[in-house]
Amino acid sequence: MGKETSVLIFSMVSNFIIAVFKIIGGYVFRFSSLFADGLQTFSDFVTDIVSFLGAKFSKKQPTKSHPFGFGKVEYLTNLFVGVLLFLLGIFIIYNGIRSRWHIPSLTVLWLLLICFVIKGVVLVFLYTVGKRINSQLLITSFEESKMDMYASCGVVVAVILLQFSDTIVLFRYVDLVVGVFIGLIVLKTAIAILVDNSMNLIGKVEVDSKLSKEIEEFLLNIPGVEKVNIYLIRYGNYYKIQLIVEMDSRLTLRQVTRLEENIKRELVRHRSFHVKYPTIYVTSHLDK
Repeated sequence: MGKETSVLIFSMVSNFIIAVFKIIGGYVFRFSSLFADGLQTFSDFVTDIVSFLGAKFSKKQPTKSHPFGFGKVEYLTNLFVGVLLFLLGIFIIYNGIRSRWHIPSLTVLWLLLICFVIKGVVLVFLYTVGKRINSQLLITSFEESKMDMYASCGVVVAVILLQFSDTIVLFRYVDLVVGVFIGLIVLKTAIAILVDNSMNLIGKVEVDSKLSKEIEEFLLNIPGVEKVNIYLIRYGNYYKIQLIVEMDSRLTLRQVTRLEENIKRELVRHRSFHVKYPTIYVTSHLDK
């Protein structure tokens, strides 16, 4: 079992446990903000399942009809996540507007503390592993889970302020405000996911990125390479790279062919680049 799969399964189980705690707690304590927070966490669980299926399918081997692999399947699954979150955000806002004033038990704070601890561990795993293996799925799941933590902080504030709502009438609307706030957070996350993954799905090129500069420096250190233009197109957890390379004009055709094969081999071999299926166009003169 790969690292990405293991982390996704861990995130799924954790989100399901947290969601059950929050939803049952929101129902038992008649606290709509906690119930809304639970729905958001349950959406994390559902989207983790979708991400898990996407990760499995995206690792299929290339075929004749799809010679560059199926990495972009991750963007399709992330778009589904974005649509789901968008609809959930609207529902949470609607539910928050309909909420009624109620002073919740302080026991809710202990329940949220347990959820915070579990969620914190999940966030650490999602971020560290996602960055290390360059997984767009884990990074998307991390961003979504991070919003869940912010929402839970809002619920904590609501619980505390509502304790004083008998004397401060304004605090009676805290539950409504927090519910709408959680919904807006979900909507913001959904829109960001939809925009980012839509751009990647249609072939967004990494421009002036740190990785592009690292690859350029790496290539210019190869004897025979004079200048290079790099086009990185993200395919899920790897990059399809297109190069326009100016080589030493004194090289013979055989030497140029060998150098081209060497560049392809070295790029794929360099694990930190996460490059697959390089395409190289050779020229004798390249103006940047």
